Amino acid sequence: MKQTLLFITSVLFLATSLHGQLILTSADYFPAVGDTLRTAVDNAPVGIVLTAPGGNQSWNFSSLQSGFTQERIVRDPAEGEVSGSYPGATALLEQAGGGEGYYVGNSTSFAIVGYAGTDPLMQGLQINAPFDPPYVERWAPLAFFDLRNHQSALTLAVATQDIPGNLFGNLPITPDSIRVRVNTTRTDLVDGWGTLTIPGGVYDVLREKRTEYREVRLDAKVGSFPWTDITDLALAALPIDQLGVDTLVTYSFWSDEAKEPIAVITTNSMGNEVVSVEYKSNNIVNSVRELNRAQPRVYVYPNPALIYARFEFTNLPAGNYYLELYNLVGRPVWSKQYYIDGYLLDKVNVMQLQKGIYIYVLRDEKGNRILANRLLVTTP
Repeated sequence: MKQTLLFITSVLFLATSLHGQLILTSADYFPAVGDTLRTAVDNAPVGIVLTAPGGNQSWNFSSLQSGFTQERIVRDPAEGEVSGSYPGATALLEQAGGGEGYYVGNSTSFAIVGYAGTDPLMQGLQINAPFDPPYVERWAPLAFFDLRNHQSALTLAVATQDIPGNLFGNLPITPDSIRVRVNTTRTDLVDGWGTLTIPGGVYDVLREKRTEYREVRLDAKVGSFPWTDITDLALAALPIDQLGVDTLVTYSFWSDEAKEPIAVITTNSMGNEVVSVEYKSNNIVNSVRELNRAQPRVYVYPNPALIYARFEFTNLPAGNYYLELYNLVGRPVWSKQYYIDGYLLDKVNVMQLQKGIYIYVLRDEKGNRILANRLLVTTP
């Protein structure tokens, strides 16, 4: 009798805990040709709390705000510039830097199989590279407690003469070719469900935590000698921030009411501090811009800056740019050169600057000023 009561109690508890949960199928939330994905990004979010795992939660992100909406149309892959390289692709999606992402969608996954655009080291080289195996962005069916492990890789080899500038001049060797290897290992866990409020809407959602370890390594080839890993040499001698190992922790909120993620929280590498939030834009009339057609902009946050200031460059044609800082008497105090193709985010240490007001100026490679604005530094 006791065992029967225990069994009934367990069943009732399980039924109660599962009530209201979503189970998302591929038809519910995978993008399809003809869909338009509208999102906005808050790079200085306030009041976003990373709650503990669990069900029946209520998240309030109504404080999110952004100056504009990014719009991406899911296109037929045949419209892509390198569509012949990915004959099995079922969708084409523009990537953040203006490149092309070729995807394959089926009943269990939506994955990018190939990328054409700016190289992973952001050195201005246009590439066309497959992911092997494909990099899965969405899973189906998706339910609470789902746990998946995933690995993917991208490898690219190019002749050094094809890379703009004299990037490898400081190396102790003179390579004929360079090979970039990007390996990712990821754990995806659906650790929560509930309702999420964002500007303009309330949604039933599943929360998926993703922890990704990304390693970018560099190989060199000289003459007939085999490929040699030069990552450690390059880290010491070259201005390439993308090399090495990085940890990316995100929380994605998925719903059957939208093809966009309702929100994606990006945290620091420890996973305990919210850095930015991308969210579904419900304002489809005001300030809607396609990624490649918007005006060039630079967003700086935090501003005032105490230790670091993040400079987010958006909608810039591919090319070399110069960011300069001037004090109030017009004397230059800092500058840095970037190659930007559409989008770039850089974290600048301002501890070496004295407390005060500075003017940041962005110029193109011809020295023409694109924009200027104020930065307040509050170092001790």
